[in-house]
Amino acid sequence: MTQKADAKCRNLIRRSRKENKQALIIVCGCLVNTNLDDLLSMEQVNILIENKDKDKIVKVISKYFDGKITKKPYVYKTKIDGSFNFKTHNMSKHSRAFLKVQDGCDNYCSFCKIPYARGKERSKNINDIYSEIECFINNGYEEVVLTGINLGSYNNNKISFPDLLYFLNNKFSNIRFRISSIEPQHIDKKFIEGFSQSNICPHIHIPIQSGSNKILKLMNRKYSINEYQEKIAMIRKAKNDTFISTDLIVGFPQEFEEDFLDTLDFIKKINFSFIHLFGYSPREETKAFFIKPKIPERIRGERMKILKSVVDSMNFEYRKRYVNRALDVVIEKKENNYFVGKSDNYINMSIESNALLKPKKRYNVLFTKIDNEKNFGIVLEEFNDC
Repeated sequence: MTQKADAKCRNLIRRSRKENKQALIIVCGCLVNTNLDDLLSMEQVNILIENKDKDKIVKVISKYFDGKITKKPYVYKTKIDGSFNFKTHNMSKHSRAFLKVQDGCDNYCSFCKIPYARGKERSKNINDIYSEIECFINNGYEEVVLTGINLGSYNNNKISFPDLLYFLNNKFSNIRFRISSIEPQHIDKKFIEGFSQSNICPHIHIPIQSGSNKILKLMNRKYSINEYQEKIAMIRKAKNDTFISTDLIVGFPQEFEEDFLDTLDFIKKINFSFIHLFGYSPREETKAFFIKPKIPERIRGERMKILKSVVDSMNFEYRKRYVNRALDVVIEKKENNYFVGKSDNYINMSIESNALLKPKKRYNVLFTKIDNEKNFGIVLEEFNDC
């Protein structure tokens, strides 16, 4: 979504070649789909692989060392979509398992290149989802994060995303599931029923992008401010004190002072638990690239500072409500003298314990205090049903 990410990728390619003249450099993923011409002009690259073909990287490497690939750079393409061909059973650097169940996006927001990078929406077969979750459980995971580019659009063999939540809750009752992100238009009564299931974490990320109806229309978003507010009310009624986070783009073209103030008022009204702030990044080949006038970088920066202060305050107030309450925490690692973990409602915890706490395992933790940005707690007990 940002030019900065593209630039980092290109710099990494150049640095990799500089550090190792003989390296086989393969570039794969979204950048190949959206910026192929730029990558073809880079002499450092050996092979380019589109996003849907990442699963074939081992096959491509074998072809290269067998001498079957001589052209540089070589663009590997197939007609077979391998988006769901990765079968992940273990994640050595993660205490929580991440399961991709959906890919692609049909929204075409005016600021975003993801539909061009990821293609049309498609969803993973539910039996394959079950199989991967069983493997995760066998490897000791007690939280599975459901991921996708446009997760709420999941639909496979007439099974919708709310259906999937219901099925997972009933089939795997001893682990917890977390929704990575969902677009506002997918939140309806049926979704609320699925989200209300007992082992779906009370944490939800719902991108808003702007608090101005004018800007939302320019962004080609699929909802109004009033509709968004109604969705939040539904969630809070279903699960009180849910951690609700969002994304906000600052300095979108034509975001005048009154539009910024509308956004500022709106986020205070919603009282988000956290907000990811992004300065608008112009992307070629998107409709927003041609919208004028642009907002000067200086003004974007000033607005970011104002918003960050509000976000920090809202996040602190949310965390403060949980002091002296017990939380369901998955342990991630030991850091200095504390065990670090994440609660079901997405609070990072630093935990004091004389006993050895096991990564991936869930513990009942008493939230004892907040010290600046850190949250501290003590273990009450390990979850017996895990």
